[in-house]
Amino acid sequence: MKTMTMKASPPASSAASKKVKGPIFRSWPWNAYWPVRLDSSREAPLAPKDQLDAIQLRAAISHPDLPQHQARLETYRQFYNLPGQSKQALIALAGYDIHVMHWQQTHAKGTVWVLHGYLEHSALYAPLYTQLLEAGYDIITFDLPGHGLSTGEHSAIQDFDEYQQILAGLQAQYGQSPLPWLAIGQSTGAAIIMQQVLTQRVEGRLPLFARAMLLSPLVRPAKSAWWHNTAGLAVISRFKQQVPRYFRRNNSNPEFLRFVRLQDPLQPRTMSLRWIQALSRWMLMMKSMPSCRFPVWLVQGARDQTVDWRFNNEYIRQHFRLQCQLLLEEGSHQLINERADIRAPLTALIPAFLTATD
Repeated sequence: MKTMTMKASPPASSAASKKVKGPIFRSWPWNAYWPVRLDSSREAPLAPKDQLDAIQLRAAISHPDLPQHQARLETYRQFYNLPGQSKQALIALAGYDIHVMHWQQTHAKGTVWVLHGYLEHSALYAPLYTQLLEAGYDIITFDLPGHGLSTGEHSAIQDFDEYQQILAGLQAQYGQSPLPWLAIGQSTGAAIIMQQVLTQRVEGRLPLFARAMLLSPLVRPAKSAWWHNTAGLAVISRFKQQVPRYFRRNNSNPEFLRFVRLQDPLQPRTMSLRWIQALSRWMLMMKSMPSCRFPVWLVQGARDQTVDWRFNNEYIRQHFRLQCQLLLEEGSHQLINERADIRAPLTALIPAFLTATD
């Protein structure tokens, strides 16, 4: 197993790196899932909302031949700097209409499945898609329920098993995609991959993927997170299931943080207590899972305050065959959109992951 620790030189201090006092909610358990808050109370969002409305975009995906819909989808592609032309679809799975993007090319070397994290969406991963396409791979990615252009209650899930139902449905839909199938998952996306692999192991079946790269994987949140106040969570959930989301720094890229906070109209503005309750049940289930020899590449930022990364890394060592581990000393949680100098070792590692022998 290869282990690498990389350090990037931090940039000069800027206004984007200053801590700002949080709102009265800052000590509540749901708010602890993210590190330092970014104050945007005096700044207005900047985005072409009329062209990036989720309902209108779903209509455009369902009827892409209409000229006005083609223009709307092109606006979506350009706004998120997505590469080339992907085939977009809405597929009914697990009670949701799941938004899927599928890039294909002639003589592809394989297919990479990309799974985004909680409170994100698939269009935010353009730098990764560009690199994968240039390496000669097809790509399948989708928005989780309640995220991006998929339907469902905002940022919610009833049970993490619904993610597995969606994966199984997409396997049936895209079963002819070129092999090998590889997976790259960020945080919750990594959690979905891990559950799929371990569940298949329990059931005596092969996983969907030949190997996986886990970025800031979620096994349990940071020690400061909501679970330390489960009694309070139970009381709060009797009265509401959505609470305000306060945007916090999850990487060191000020341009990305500003875009997510102020310009991205598809960002969830609330956090679901149903999702937190589902995560709590999922963590208990994952404790009982047996180990396996599935090959995993692990990439983690040492400044990650979103997940309990030391605990999570040890869990992965115990449950999978860890082929390579990269620790980014200056890295935080959201790694694909990290500052370029911090992300550089990850960018350099991806070609080795794609061509590795298991």
